[in-house]
Amino acid sequence: MQDNRIDAFYLRLSLEDGDVAEGNLNESCSITSQRLCVEQFLGTHPELGSDFQEFADDGYSGTNMERPEVQRLLRMVEQGLVKTIVVRDLSRFARNYLEAGHYLEFVFPAYGVRFISINDRYDSDDYGENPAGLDLAIRNLINEMYSKDISRKIKSAVDIKKRNGEFVYGAAPYGYKKGEKKNTIIVDDEAAIIVKRMFKMASEGMTITEIALALNKEGIPTPSQYMAQYRSSKYKVYSDWTWNSVKNIIENRIYTGDTEPFKSHVIKIGSARTKQIPRELREIITETHEAIVSRELYYLAQTTIKSVSKKKGTSQNNPLTSRLICGCCGNTLGKGKAQNKNWLCSKARYNDNLDCKAVRVNEAEIKGVILRAIQQQCSLTDVSIQEQKNLQKASRSEKVIISDEIRSLQRKLDKLQNTKRELLEAVMADKLSRDDYVAKKKGVLAEEEAMTAKLAVLQQRLNELSLSDAKLEKRQEAAREIRRFEGISELTPEVMKALVKRVIIYPDKHIRIEWNFSDNLIPFAPKTNGT
Repeated sequence: MQDNRIDAFYLRLSLEDGDVAEGNLNESCSITSQRLCVEQFLGTHPELGSDFQEFADDGYSGTNMERPEVQRLLRMVEQGLVKTIVVRDLSRFARNYLEAGHYLEFVFPAYGVRFISINDRYDSDDYGENPAGLDLAIRNLINEMYSKDISRKIKSAVDIKKRNGEFVYGAAPYGYKKGEKKNTIIVDDEAAIIVKRMFKMASEGMTITEIALALNKEGIPTPSQYMAQYRSSKYKVYSDWTWNSVKNIIENRIYTGDTEPFKSHVIKIGSARTKQIPRELREIITETHEAIVSRELYYLAQTTIKSVSKKKGTSQNNPLTSRLICGCCGNTLGKGKAQNKNWLCSKARYNDNLDCKAVRVNEAEIKGVILRAIQQQCSLTDVSIQEQKNLQKASRSEKVIISDEIRSLQRKLDKLQNTKRELLEAVMADKLSRDDYVAKKKGVLAEEEAMTAKLAVLQQRLNELSLSDAKLEKRQEAAREIRRFEGISELTPEVMKALVKRVIIYPDKHIRIEWNFSDNLIPFAPKTNGT
């Protein structure tokens, strides 16, 4: 029978390797060298065939298996589509010895996959049932330790460059561009004009929102638009200046010619999780590059923005905060000053030419709608709890009947066991012929088989009822939790957090409330529409 499974080889370069070939920014030298090594190996082993499919992850850490191409390859393995996998080193495949051992000792053999690691001189076909996986596990453990050690060394080398004032942070910030000298930035005159103006606007008392509105009104390209236009940016392009985009520039010390090299730190080597360092504790490296604004203007802008923000007095304890969602774009609604009566789409606040402009709701009215809906849900919990109690009562009755039947069957099965023993004793004592023994035992076994099958069905049903009872009990607990808000007269953050996931506002004043509890908890709850 012809084997139609594919042969594959896997290549990987981590972000830490960082060696990019001259004139080829899309593919690393290490990937090229791995491919060459594999191709040379296959050339000297023609019995393996020549039609190998390549899987390559360029720029992914080996400390975990969350890489797109290796995941695609493993999915194909589980589908029974792969015959052979070839890698240059085991460390290219995985540096976690437990995970590597799992695939090499269990998964690949189960699916009949031959695994070859060239530099490790490992071929799964050479070992058969020989438990050579332990040696591989130890080797992968060493590789894992090596990976973490390399990560630490690379991080240390990068940290030294940061402290020396070198720019090793990826793309240059808006207002700057990469210099000809490696790890330097220089002023981008065109964008720098906008940056200077933003700091001047902030220092003169304009709010961050007002600055964003002014830039949008004049059609000034956003940082992402500018970079996409002039630098072929690969990042997502945003069409409007927003509160965040302005704030990020105004608060960035880099425009003073200074650098904050460590704004966050990695929680664990090999992990993507980071923790922010408080601003007051951050290290500052001065005069690392040309300044766009003076330190005096920078600090004046910070002070003025803070004073203006305090006057606004936006309440962070408003129960509607982060709960109102625009039905057009999915952004949250905001209202700026605490005394404002209406909530607007946060995106539309910065651009007058959007459909989201029609998404607006009065605070008092929407609070009233949500409060009435909550009260309605609370009243429906009584019906829900009673229905669940009725279901539990019926379940308990059925469980009693089934349990009695199970006990009856078990007694009958015990009697059949005694019958089989008595038949055996009778034939051994020559009180029963062998033919009669066989015939009678056959009848007993058939009866026993039928009872056992019936017992299995009853036991399964009993388990289903027990599981159902547990679910009903959880639903009752959830319903009782909802009912504790019965009779509330005020919408509070606590109430919203407990009950409401989000409230979607549409331009036609249609409102949809999404609850934190499941739809089947309160089966008769109607949709909430309109204000």
